[in-house]
Amino acid sequence: MNKIEIDTFIETTGEFGDVWTVEQVQDVYGNKSLDEALADRRASYEHMSNIIGNSINK
Repeated sequence: MNKIEIDTFIETTGEFGDVWTVEQVQDVYGNKSLDEALADRRASYEHMSNIIGNSINK
């Protein structure tokens, strides 16, 4: 990702309380596109939501 895409990633994930630094984004998603990185985070949010939902429903 380039600098603009990294900033967009940080802004977008920050809206969900998922705070990242530039260095973290570069280390984890630097070789992926912005779309791929955001799709991965969305999948993680869904997974965490399912875990929380299952824990509450027990």
